[in-house]
Amino acid sequence: MNIGLSTPGRWSLVAAVATWSGVVIGFTSARLGVGVFAVVLSIALMRRRTVIVVAALFFGAGALSGIVAGMRTAAIEHAAIPQGQVTLTVRVAEGAAAHSYGRVVVEPRSINGIPWQGPRLAVIGLDPTTATGSTLTLSGELTARVFRVRDELVAGVLRVDEVVAERASTNPIVRIGNSIRGRVISVYDGSSPTDGLVRGLLIGDTDQLAASDEEDLRRAGLAHYIAVSGSNVALFLLAWWFLTAPISVRPVPRVVGGIIALAVFAVVTRWEPSVIRASVMAAVPLVGALLGIPFDPWMALGVAVTLLLLVSGHLAFSVGFQLSVAATAGVLIGVVAASQRRPRWFFIPLFVTVAAQIAVAPIILAVFGTIPLMAPVANLIVAPIVMITTALGAVAVVVPLVKPLVTLGGSAILGVAGIAASGPQLGIVAAVGAVLVGVSVVGRRTRPIGLAATALMLMWAMAAPSAWPTVPTMVVLDIGQGDAILLQDPSGEVVLIDGGADPRELDRALRRNGVTHLSLVVVTHGDQDHAGGVVELLASGRADRLWIPEFAPRGTFLDDAIRAAHSGGVQVRSVGEGDRFTTESIRIDILGPRRRYAGENDGSIVLWIGAGRTAFVGGDVGAVAQRELPPVRADVLVVPHHGSGATDLAWLERTAGGVAVLSYGVNRYGHPNPEVVATLTEAGVEVRHTHLEGDIVIPLAAAP
Repeated sequence: MNIGLSTPGRWSLVAAVATWSGVVIGFTSARLGVGVFAVVLSIALMRRRTVIVVAALFFGAGALSGIVAGMRTAAIEHAAIPQGQVTLTVRVAEGAAAHSYGRVVVEPRSINGIPWQGPRLAVIGLDPTTATGSTLTLSGELTARVFRVRDELVAGVLRVDEVVAERASTNPIVRIGNSIRGRVISVYDGSSPTDGLVRGLLIGDTDQLAASDEEDLRRAGLAHYIAVSGSNVALFLLAWWFLTAPISVRPVPRVVGGIIALAVFAVVTRWEPSVIRASVMAAVPLVGALLGIPFDPWMALGVAVTLLLLVSGHLAFSVGFQLSVAATAGVLIGVVAASQRRPRWFFIPLFVTVAAQIAVAPIILAVFGTIPLMAPVANLIVAPIVMITTALGAVAVVVPLVKPLVTLGGSAILGVAGIAASGPQLGIVAAVGAVLVGVSVVGRRTRPIGLAATALMLMWAMAAPSAWPTVPTMVVLDIGQGDAILLQDPSGEVVLIDGGADPRELDRALRRNGVTHLSLVVVTHGDQDHAGGVVELLASGRADRLWIPEFAPRGTFLDDAIRAAHSGGVQVRSVGEGDRFTTESIRIDILGPRRRYAGENDGSIVLWIGAGRTAFVGGDVGAVAQRELPPVRADVLVVPHHGSGATDLAWLERTAGGVAVLSYGVNRYGHPNPEVVATLTEAGVEVRHTHLEGDIVIPLAAAP
């Protein structure tokens, strides 16, 4: 199929693909990147084909960018961070945004009055609306801790006691962008249930959007609308050019004004990867027009991707950037494929929607494991509503009287998302089947077979989900690097032990297990990968009780969970050795913490679960506390601390019975420790991994 590629467009895409490949390999291994570049360049020079030589050169440049990105990551992971009470002067690099739990990302400028250009840090205790670009002097407790705030890797956490001084950015573009963003947030302040959605549509900020609504959008294939993309950039540029029309009569002021507008919008949206891609892609033809160089859309896409990857190799690993590039390519293919069909008003939206969904499907499958079958239909219905709602939403920032219409549009979008989210979700096998069926429908001779197969597949996909367990059941959820365990009673009662790091992952896991309400939530301790995911769930009041450990220190994610529980009307109780909770057929006894420990992990809640078979869950409890626990032997052991080397191997061998579950995801900590796995294997224990198997379902009823 002709996809409208000009010769310059082909060259641009070759450069982009070669650069991306180089970044990935260079980031993975500097030696491998250099070696592959040498081999590719040698082949290119031997064959003397221009396209191969060009590809080799861009591959080399990409590999260099990847190597630099890898060095930056390693520098952050191994940075020496002063700890304790400090006074820091910092520049705000990124304000608190969606699911960052109020953490602001800053760049240090000095520590205790001494210049210090240290790695980026997270700050807790600042006003979440603190303007990006501001310079602050802060007094507080600094702790070394490597983790991510959204896509940003930070090397430590500063808990603020006092803001000593604050100075706003002097950059006019940053000031204008912050002002626009602040105005949007003040208008859509959460007073309406749709405010979070509209903020997402306008500036990509989903702080006020419930995790359940965000998951509905994802399961309906509509989440890209709250990521901010090319359509938002185009709308902003249109408004900007309208406002600056008096000074834009000449080409140079028009181009300069457009580039300034793109920079402002990047500040407004806090440099979302999709916005960066769309902005650079829009800036390329603007500069080309000024220089007299014509750029078609494919050239603009290829040049934008190449430039961005050369500047920041980390973008190659950003899911948002990957989806943005793939969707843009799909849109361009869809436009070309529909250009000769009539009526164009019908076929262009149809082809664009289907092509974009097909283009992003492999990435969505890799990240989420499923793709929504109803996505093309949902997008066709929602696209015009989104366009109108976004435009009215922007108008309402200036004229608040329009806001009721925006709320109506937002409600319609969430309504469609809620309906479509209940539709079939296709896994890899089903998705491949759907593609084959689609191909057969296109062919005239195979169309009857394809239509019949489509009907059968829809009936299969829409079959009723499996019934609620008829016996007491433990489900160790696959939520990435972290812990989250469900105990499901046949009566319908559910206990959740920990919730992973991300409320969206937790909401997704609860949905696929048919859980809507919890009798009890137990947070074993305050680490993000155990406590972070439950915050929104508790705030929404979808649980009756929250148990937290006795002797828990302040300043952890437990604080967020407790505040959320109070706001959601959830009872909070501190528990320790001797406490008990029972459902109709499951009994939970608390074995620890037995006392206050120096290490927070040793202060984790330890649970002994009985329901015919027995189970042991102990959060991140380590060797010190393990040796003080009463001797037990569990039929099912959720290995503490994701199988880290902090476990006492002798205790592990004594405690593990028939099955040991390792709950972990991709991580840099070396979990699970090989010695832990070897100890379990040599003891004849069946070892299971959430990272390899997904959700692990274990009936707790006694064997007949």
